[in-house]
This record gives sequence, C-alpha cells and structure tokens, in this order.
Amino acid sequence: MNKEIIKTTIFQTQESIISELSEKIETSHSMVDVDEGDTLDPEDYSHQYESGEIENLMKVQLAKAKQNLTQLKSIDFSKKDTVTPGAIVQTPRFNFFIGLATVPFDADGLHIVGISIDSPIYSVMNGKKEGDKFSFSGIDYEITKIN
Repeated sequence: MNKEIIKTTIFQTQESIISELSEKIETSHSMVDVDEGDTLDPEDYSHQYESGEIENLMKVQLAKAKQNLTQLKSIDFSKKDTVTPGAIVQTPRFNFFIGLATVPFDADGLHIVGISIDSPIYSVMNGKKEGDKFSFSGIDYEITKIN
C-alpha cells in the first residue's frame, strides 16, 4: 500500500469538491440576478428566491469543504502502528482512512472509506494494533494492517 497515493487522492477529492461547489455557486448566483428592466411576473421572483436559497446552502457546504481541507492539512500522514488520525486501517471487510469522513473512494488498489475521529466506530477502533479485533454495529472486524 502506497500511503502517499492515498493521501494525494484524498486531497484531490477534497479540492475537487471545493471547485465544484464554487462553480455551482457562481451558476446559482447568475440565476439570482434578474434584470429589473425586464417585465417580471411573480414566478420570476419565486425562482429568484429559490435560487438564492440554493446559493446560500451551497455556500455553507463550501465553507465546510474548505474547513475539511484545512483539517486534512493538519493530519500527520506518517506511518502508524496504532489506529490514530492519519492511519490507513485494513480489515477483511473495509479499509478505513482515519481523520475525516469521506465517501468511499478507490486508491492504490484499495476501496477506502474515511471516518472522522468523532464517529462512533473510531471510539471502538482507537488505539488498536494489527491483529486486534473489534465489533461495531454487530459486525466483527480484525485489523490486518495499519499504515
């Protein structure tokens, strides 16, 4: 397992999310601006309001995505011997990146899901070593590798 490839994939994914949200906000903003010189009906104002609400929601998502990127940059990705932030934890069922909740992604031949240190499963895994076992939501796991 090449941890540098996995780290790069995580960063690129987060930067892509930020870029996509920024583009959507720009598109949404153009829908909010209506030409006051045009003849407008109530439906135009309704669409303007809806577009404004969508834009505001995306701005909140963008702020969270930027916060997540900052959090990622603070994680120590060095080799780990125990389950701690920055570790890649392999089990026969799942592979986990510890430090930030992510949608499942593929990197370096592994299917990985990111979990936050605030997630319930992390509290069960925290401090475990290779060969250790744990159970979560009725599923048993054995840690086969930590990097």
